[in-house]
Amino acid sequence: MKNIISKINIKYLHIIIILLGIVLIALPIFHSNSWFDESYSIAMAKHSFIEIWQIGATDVHPVFYYVCLHILNLIFGNNIIVYRMFSVLAFALLGILGYTHIRKDFGEKTGLLFSFLALLLPVAGSYAGEIRMYSLGLLLGSLMCIYAHRIYKGDVKKTTYIFFGLSSLLVSYTHYYGLMLAGIINLLLFAYLCKNAKTRKTDLKKFIITAVIQVIAYLPWLICFIKQLQEVSHGFWISLSFPGTLYSVLTMQYKGNLENAPIILTTLLYCYIMYLVFKTKKEERKPATWGFAIYIAIIAIALIISLCMQSVILLDRYLLIITGVLIFGLAFFMAKETKTWRMIAICSIITIMSVISQTKAIQENYHEENKNVIAYMQNNIKQGDIIVYSGAINGAVVTTELSDKVDNQSYFYNKDNWPVKESYKAFGPYMQITDTLEQAVQNYTGRIWLVEGYDDYSLHNEMKEKYHINSIEERKFWRPYKNYTFRIELIEKYE
Repeated sequence: MKNIISKINIKYLHIIIILLGIVLIALPIFHSNSWFDESYSIAMAKHSFIEIWQIGATDVHPVFYYVCLHILNLIFGNNIIVYRMFSVLAFALLGILGYTHIRKDFGEKTGLLFSFLALLLPVAGSYAGEIRMYSLGLLLGSLMCIYAHRIYKGDVKKTTYIFFGLSSLLVSYTHYYGLMLAGIINLLLFAYLCKNAKTRKTDLKKFIITAVIQVIAYLPWLICFIKQLQEVSHGFWISLSFPGTLYSVLTMQYKGNLENAPIILTTLLYCYIMYLVFKTKKEERKPATWGFAIYIAIIAIALIISLCMQSVILLDRYLLIITGVLIFGLAFFMAKETKTWRMIAICSIITIMSVISQTKAIQENYHEENKNVIAYMQNNIKQGDIIVYSGAINGAVVTTELSDKVDNQSYFYNKDNWPVKESYKAFGPYMQITDTLEQAVQNYTGRIWLVEGYDDYSLHNEMKEKYHINSIEERKFWRPYKNYTFRIELIEKYE
């Protein structure tokens, strides 16, 4: 009877953790601010399926996430809150997987801890509201690993292979870290089934059919993938640094919205997990150690590719795609803890870090100053005015957020000749890309809005050097969301 009561209690505790976790990660998402990568996603969502494929082929990511956003756009319109809720939904479903799948496959404690970590690690709150593909990739990658493990354990149901193959294909179409994860999982599963072909002949046949379908379905994107590799090799803005890159990789899961992860607490968590690993019997470690090994292997592959191509693809936020295997490993070993007080202490530390991170996010996301730059532009821009900027980071954010409010044409003056002409068509038609300033303003007379960085006057100086202009008004803005700054100057250009 006591065991039955205990199971009922842990079941309800599990549900409560999921609900509280979803509420916590959803608290900061109800705002319409954006940073550059989000503005790109928002812009892509407005295009047709064919245009998404064509433009996405010139970007650095696959297109499935943008397809999902476009579907939401068709149903709800260009609604930034809906886009953010889609990301929260992905995290919520990940947490629910702990209850519906991990609990069934690995026991009550592991399932509960998986849900806890999926929703309460600071990284969850940091990315749950972002209009980017990371949360979707995390969900699909985790789902793929769950069904791969079920196939490994001898699950012969057709639905298991369908869910495995579909999630494997879709995560590959969502992010290239997802492609690496899918590739490794498929190869490992294939090798295992081949090794045990005598007893798993039917399973091997089902897997081969599933794998062949995946390859055929991914073939249309291979040409795009090869083209993207060439573009990345010609210039990608990310750089490796030591110990900066190592620090960001090690602390990414724990710092959330904090600028610096509490290094002492992060080290404590790593030491605690290492203690549990060595404490667990060797024969019982296999599922979780494989999770850790896959996570480390993908980081190593990304590092090797970065060094060989001299163009870095190792970025901390990309690791979110493969975080499912990491949190499973953490949950698996934490479930081996025999001292309740230690478990409570570690979970309390994680919860406190997450609450602090989310409190900071709430303060930044809902800060009144976030509204000022767009409100100023919307209230003062006139029909026929144009917008010009040479820095896409803040310029694209302004024009993307303005595009649903005004119909003024904007120009991105690509003075540094970044190879983005095709991929930045995502911002069309309200934004045009020009290689020279003359293409934007040579034949134009009238009011021009210059969008630059806080202390950047380079565009102003070039305009002054080449044309007769009169400066009408200048304003500077700081946006707490992602710490963006803007210098907005209204000028008039004469003949």
